[in-house]
Amino acid sequence: MRLGLNRITGLDRFLTSWKSEDDPGTGDYFYKMNPTGSPQVSLYKGSTLYWRSDPWPWKTSSAAAASVSSVFYNDFVNNKDEVSYAYFLDDPSIISRLVVDNSGLLQNLMWNDDDLQWKESWSARKYRCDNYGHCGPNSKCVIDSEDNSNKFECTCLPGYEPKSPKDWYLRDGSGGCVRKQPGFSMCGNGEEFVKLTCLKGPDSFNAAWMDMSMSSSECEKACLSNCSCTASMNIDGKGTRCLAWYGELMDISENKLEPWDLNVRVDATELATYTRNSKGFLVPKERRAVIIISISVPLFLVSLIAYIWLMKRKKKVKRNLQNQSLSFIGTKDYLEGNELEDNSRHPDLSIFYLTCIVSATDNFSPSNKLRQGGFGSVFKILQEVHC
Repeated sequence: MRLGLNRITGLDRFLTSWKSEDDPGTGDYFYKMNPTGSPQVSLYKGSTLYWRSDPWPWKTSSAAAASVSSVFYNDFVNNKDEVSYAYFLDDPSIISRLVVDNSGLLQNLMWNDDDLQWKESWSARKYRCDNYGHCGPNSKCVIDSEDNSNKFECTCLPGYEPKSPKDWYLRDGSGGCVRKQPGFSMCGNGEEFVKLTCLKGPDSFNAAWMDMSMSSSECEKACLSNCSCTASMNIDGKGTRCLAWYGELMDISENKLEPWDLNVRVDATELATYTRNSKGFLVPKERRAVIIISISVPLFLVSLIAYIWLMKRKKKVKRNLQNQSLSFIGTKDYLEGNELEDNSRHPDLSIFYLTCIVSATDNFSPSNKLRQGGFGSVFKILQEVHC
């Protein structure tokens, strides 16, 4: 089966869905070649784009290839007379067909001789990220293999921020992202590329192929030399090597099964937020981890030193209190000893210990003070002293 457009006759070959499971009339969904920019095959509902392939249909999607045991190979034609695409299986004994059902599901089916049924080997619009423009322009949609509904799948590209933070907070990414510094010139002001990996390339409606023999570094250099170039991707196959985008980057999804790397143009300020290592750029999350570790270690050391100092100070204060206590006890013993000595000289006088006097006068309370004399204060006692 071959899909595509004959540029001379205008004949356009494409798939259509049935109206319903029981009505073979022409339905609402179309699967056809889009020759704009870099040709790609797309799924439409009427005139609305629902899903699209990678911008290089001669390259079998890794996600699709991983779901089937046999190997696909493709035949892609793009010249002044025709743009068309067909795929085949390397095992001619396998019967395969591509269909679009009335719900808009694109399926590759293979015949199973054991149970005499068609088995799905691959399908499109399987995840939320498969819906065209799910996260809007200048963002990427991260495909979760479990399609986790609790995880917001949209992320702005480097150098961009949500166009509507409120919608983003409400988990609606359809508005996409805009430049963080919209008035800042992106031409000859130290801008560079940040590399994003494992991506389905952006919609190629505003893309163009550069020199067919460019290397990856030459591709990046060529994009930087054009102030309108917003991203580039280096692709091996069919002689063409460098695909560049001009304007918004639309319908990007991240999938660990995809082998493609996208170089996104960022300004010098945004570039400074990324750290380059031997393998390229670290994403901001990794950089934050490095910063947290760098701050935490000195903070821990300072806290440890402060703790040791406080413990030493606490011990010193405790020793001072103990010395003061011993000093008071020594003074008390000295006074009591003097009283005993004085009493031995005056046998007619009673002996009163200092602790007993303190207790009897309520610790020399001012309320028990009677008067002040030349030899000191005179206090009354609260009760009969038995010491």
